[in-house]
Amino acid sequence: MTLKDLQIGQSGCISKVGGNGELRQHFLDMGVIPGTVITKIKTAPMGDPVEFDVSGYELTMRLDDAAKIEVEAENSVVECPSGRIETTGGATEHPGLGEGGRFHAKDDGDPLPAGTTLTYALVGNQNCGKTTLFNQLTGSNQHVGNFPGVTVDRKDGQIRGQANTLVTDLPGIYSMSPYTSEEIISRNFVLNEKPKGIINIVDATNIERNLYLTMQLLEMDVPMVIALNMMDEVTGNGGSVDVNKMEELLGVPVIPISAAKNQGVDELIKHAIHVAHFQEKPLRQDFCDENTGGGAVHRALHAVIHLIQDHAEKAGIPVRFAASKLLEGDKRIVHQLDLDLNEKETLEHIALQMENERGLDRSAAIADMRYAYIRKVCSQTVHKPHESRERVRSQKIDALLTGKYTAIPLFILIMAGVFFLTFNVIGAFLQGLLEQGIDALTGLVDSGLSAVGVNEVLHALIIDGIFAGVGSVLSFLPVIVTLFLFLSLLEDSGYIARVAFVMDTLLRKIGLSGRSIVPLLIGFGCTVPAVMSTRILPSERDRKMTILLTPFMSCTAKLPIYAFFTAAFFPGRGGLIMTGLYVLGIIVGILAALLYR
Repeated sequence: MTLKDLQIGQSGCISKVGGNGELRQHFLDMGVIPGTVITKIKTAPMGDPVEFDVSGYELTMRLDDAAKIEVEAENSVVECPSGRIETTGGATEHPGLGEGGRFHAKDDGDPLPAGTTLTYALVGNQNCGKTTLFNQLTGSNQHVGNFPGVTVDRKDGQIRGQANTLVTDLPGIYSMSPYTSEEIISRNFVLNEKPKGIINIVDATNIERNLYLTMQLLEMDVPMVIALNMMDEVTGNGGSVDVNKMEELLGVPVIPISAAKNQGVDELIKHAIHVAHFQEKPLRQDFCDENTGGGAVHRALHAVIHLIQDHAEKAGIPVRFAASKLLEGDKRIVHQLDLDLNEKETLEHIALQMENERGLDRSAAIADMRYAYIRKVCSQTVHKPHESRERVRSQKIDALLTGKYTAIPLFILIMAGVFFLTFNVIGAFLQGLLEQGIDALTGLVDSGLSAVGVNEVLHALIIDGIFAGVGSVLSFLPVIVTLFLFLSLLEDSGYIARVAFVMDTLLRKIGLSGRSIVPLLIGFGCTVPAVMSTRILPSERDRKMTILLTPFMSCTAKLPIYAFFTAAFFPGRGGLIMTGLYVLGIIVGILAALLYR
């Protein structure tokens, strides 16, 4: 059977991951690999998409994609043996990495010359607290959101109190196999900009999934430090992490922090400065385990390394990273290395041999190799916390916000409340205050210009042109600010992610994702903040298409025009015609969306 056939609460062991291309690679990177147990949690109110539990976190996918993944059904909900995380007990001596301790990184060169700017890439999964840490490191006030993909721009900042440093906050990514445009930006920055160090932020409450990206970053052979974030939540719920053992197994400094509470950040800065200045590269890059079938992968990787070493050095790509990407079938890396026909044929023979020995296709074999080592690390270092009260409360709220019969009515109520408060209460009140202030200032300037006898033409230009023109535009500012305040509250609470889950089926029919529903709804209030709010969409295609569709939504600025024509041509039928114009705008918008699609 396939994932699509599982019932709510039923588990299955993945036997085959079908499909092809970047989406399939994305699922493999997220832990959807043969041998993993996956549980169906819930279905969206409209029947699609579906939410699953895999390796301790929730993953949402559409039914079409779920139908490509074959599973062997289990009779009841079980925990995957390979995913169980237990502590082995016993204290581990601190390796002292990143502080001139008893271990020293391989191939260390001389320290960087004094005055060299230490550039860092801040890399991590979405929603792991990356932007919060960036704020703590730099003292800047960046936007922090709960909605996946909220960091769509590159942000730079100097580390507090550290001259000649520059941290770049990259968009959240799940792996170095680019799936979205944001992931391509992050990967290209690390590959092409060649930062002096990497600060990899890992969510301590979801270590297994987060460490997959860490495995790939270690292959980049760039000085790195791991920031183990949200440790306060782990310890507060009865969990623990043997940081020293994890540091020993990964070969880079591991610093427990709480970015939200600014705990451990100073120690993180100290280690980050040290590893970048002394260029202490990771001690470990080989994660193949003979006991879990990694021998075939190990032999294939080293064969490819020997084959492409000269090409990788010429292209400026770390050879171990390039080898694993070639075995995965990453076409971007193949293009960058510029291999000749004989080398490509040899590469294909190596990959086929690995597949035959391993019993998995090449992409799944590489992903399984990494997850096998991650499970080994977690089994020796992590004692899982019990379920927190916050999570239990969140699940109860989710039952209402994404429930079959309650999701859409609650969504309508919440958005109606936001619009009412924005356009009729808070925004309207602030708009009135601003207009009064502009009117008072206009009166003062008007009197002053009259008193000094300014030329009538210049007088009219200043009063009727600048003050009236700019003032009318400024009067929209309180509405936009208020709307963005509510939008950020919806983002930070995680509600927009729930809206995307609920509305995805409806909007996919016109070529959009469920996340586009919020900008389109805001378009009924004002098109300007609607266009600005498309920055919350993770896909560039969705952003452009949503921006093109927002003008079809009838905003408040169009109401006076509607009212004028309705009164002139359809007296007595105002309500019907006004409603018809709104509906007509939506219908034309849908037709335009189908054309754009």
